[in-house]
Amino acid sequence: YLLSQPGQVYVLDTDDENPQAESWFDISDRLISGGERGLLGLAFAPDYHDSGRFYVYYTAPSPLRSVISRFSLDTDGVPDTDSEEILLEFNQPFGNHNGGQISFGPDGYLYIASGDGGSGGDPQGNAQNTSNLLGAMLRIDVDTEGATYNIPADNPFLLNGGGEHEIFAWGLRNPWRFSFDRETGELWTGDVGQNAWEAIHIIENGKNYGWNIIEGSHCYPIGTTCDTEGLEMPIFEYNHNQGDRSITGGYIYRGERNSALTGRYIYGDFISGRVWALDYDSDTETVHSNTELANTPYNISSFGEDAFGEVYILSYSNGRIYTLLASPAAPQVVEPEPDDIVQPEFVISWNEDLGAETYGYQIAADPDFDEILFEGTTSETTQTLSWDGADTDVWLRVRAENEVGESDYSVVVPFRIETPVSTEPGGDLPEKITLMQNYPNPFNPTTTISFELPESQFVRIEVYDINGRSVGTVTEQQFSSGRHDVRFDASGLASGLYIYQLRTDDLNISRQMMLIK
Repeated sequence: YLLSQPGQVYVLDTDDENPQAESWFDISDRLISGGERGLLGLAFAPDYHDSGRFYVYYTAPSPLRSVISRFSLDTDGVPDTDSEEILLEFNQPFGNHNGGQISFGPDGYLYIASGDGGSGGDPQGNAQNTSNLLGAMLRIDVDTEGATYNIPADNPFLLNGGGEHEIFAWGLRNPWRFSFDRETGELWTGDVGQNAWEAIHIIENGKNYGWNIIEGSHCYPIGTTCDTEGLEMPIFEYNHNQGDRSITGGYIYRGERNSALTGRYIYGDFISGRVWALDYDSDTETVHSNTELANTPYNISSFGEDAFGEVYILSYSNGRIYTLLASPAAPQVVEPEPDDIVQPEFVISWNEDLGAETYGYQIAADPDFDEILFEGTTSETTQTLSWDGADTDVWLRVRAENEVGESDYSVVVPFRIETPVSTEPGGDLPEKITLMQNYPNPFNPTTTISFELPESQFVRIEVYDINGRSVGTVTEQQFSSGRHDVRFDASGLASGLYIYQLRTDDLNISRQMMLIK
């Protein structure tokens, strides 16, 4: 559903191969548009599919005022413009800072962002005056019978007096676009600054965010002194030095296409067209980074979020909507595991990144990847490879790629390629091994592997499953001549056929054993 400032709502069916926006709702005859006025907000009731109710926020003339209204569908499922029920109105002394967004929170209440009434510097002191509804985040309960709305029981001034009951938080200048984190429920907003600072707030019940005592975290007017006791500071702010002059609030990213952005606040600037991802830890109240994602030529008026958590950028300058696609995150190698021993025909695999179009992999004969043995690009997350050389240690790394760019390489995984030498039980043994067996066999959960050496040698005994994957090292040390017994504990393995391999400097010998639990 697409809002246009002059008063129309369009619907776009993205399941269509060539979707076209179609008119769905039009109240252009009852509002005033232009500048910061017009149709500014739309919210569907949580039970919309049953009730057909939806809510709008618009600017009406004569007198200039903000209106929050409820509409419903007619019997044919079409929006009924005659069904309007005005829930709340408050006058606007100036034509700017209408705020405008509305949204249902995870608590089921309707939240309403209200600007300070406009002009410059809040000349009427509205944002700090809780006897009006300007410069505040409002919260009302519209799921009522016999009343237009009720006041939630924990709204601060319903409990304690001293202000309008609809107020949830106050001290905001122009909270232009807010959103709820769909995972944590936190309420995030961008608050447009005056001449110097743009702010990002996490809005909480009963808190005063300081305007016009402070702009961002700085006393207003800039350069003066003020008392900031009891004021809530922004979690992040930026100045106008780089041409960024009007923040547009966005969303905490919870989609799947851009996993590197998960949990970051995506927001932009209306004037500069820049878009950032803010990495903020609410538990420690720490900003870890603020990364520029794009420097666009657009006036970014709003962001959108779809049912899958993907984020969209709305351009006021050309009326277009853009998707967000970032470079993918570095994959994590799943197979083989570090220090595995694999057979000459082996499988490599890694986790999927939905933002990736292809993956590039490299296997090298050295950890610096100077000598590449395998290299390729694939759209799959698994590859089967064959090695026809001598037994060798190798190193694997993978990276993800899309049209935007490439990720870093994964953590490097070392492993070894070996050709097993199999000798059937009872067959002739090489001269240097006069005994190799295990008892009991079948066993559960331990067995003793015995071998006899005619001379001192370094011995490694490794156990593999039937797919050739190493499941454990029994021993890896120097042994003297004579008979030796080593114990293998298979407590962590499933029942099945296993192969144990004894390896010295110049030979490999394998035997089979059966684990039955």
